[in-house]
Amino acid sequence: MDFCTRHNVTIIDGFPYLIADINKRPNLLPKTVTLIISGGDVIRASYITNLRDKDVRIYNTYGPSETCVCSNYFRVDNAKPLEDGTFSIGKAIKGVEVKILDKAFNEVKKGETGEICIFGEGVNRGYLGNPPEQVNFVTLPDGTRFYRSGDLGYVLPDGNMAFLHRRDEQVMILGKRVEPEEVENVLNEYPEVERGIVRAFLDEAGLHYLVAYIVPQKGFSLYDLKDYLKSKLTDFMVPEFFVELNELPLTHRGKIDMKALPKVLKVGSYK
Repeated sequence: MDFCTRHNVTIIDGFPYLIADINKRPNLLPKTVTLIISGGDVIRASYITNLRDKDVRIYNTYGPSETCVCSNYFRVDNAKPLEDGTFSIGKAIKGVEVKILDKAFNEVKKGETGEICIFGEGVNRGYLGNPPEQVNFVTLPDGTRFYRSGDLGYVLPDGNMAFLHRRDEQVMILGKRVEPEEVENVLNEYPEVERGIVRAFLDEAGLHYLVAYIVPQKGFSLYDLKDYLKSKLTDFMVPEFFVELNELPLTHRGKIDMKALPKVLKVGSYK
């Protein structure tokens, strides 16, 4: 913030956890800043509670590197969050078309879940060396090319889009399908959790279990948190383990550093 003040910075373009840190100290935000852009991960309503009162526009952006980073944008400082506490990813930028497609590459109806697929000028030519991920670049019979993001989402009634989770993040717990992101959204709605993430791991028997990593606020009680989660989720969706951290470890790109998270090993006897 000192740097921004010295150089009269007007735009801050960063990741959600940076925005959340600025939100904790809104009085440090220079008056020259008129625009904040968040990208690279999910932004939650709790990350901008204090910044909403500032004379600054805040945008949520979405898009993978394979499509030149940004394909969608949505203004959030004057918008209501979705039911899970996150914000819409909005609509496509100029020169880009974003569709929600099923497995046969047909466009789904509004409200139906499908894969977020990106068409247009931002779609690049693919990877060097032709790795297996090259299959995510699809060419239709008419020559149209698009990129399969691997992310699931749906179109809202107003035409904006909502991001749900990665296509490959679904796990089985006690024979039931669980989306860790869904559990994570509920976890972050709890008032005494400043930030939290939920990750799935495999035990020695090859069974999945959930671990919640949380940065708590004052007055935090694990017993109360568990009661809250049980009131919102079915029992098998409540994480088995909870790890309290001073802060979530991040990579230099602002994403969660999975390798830096404390490992929680589940052991026991299995029949």
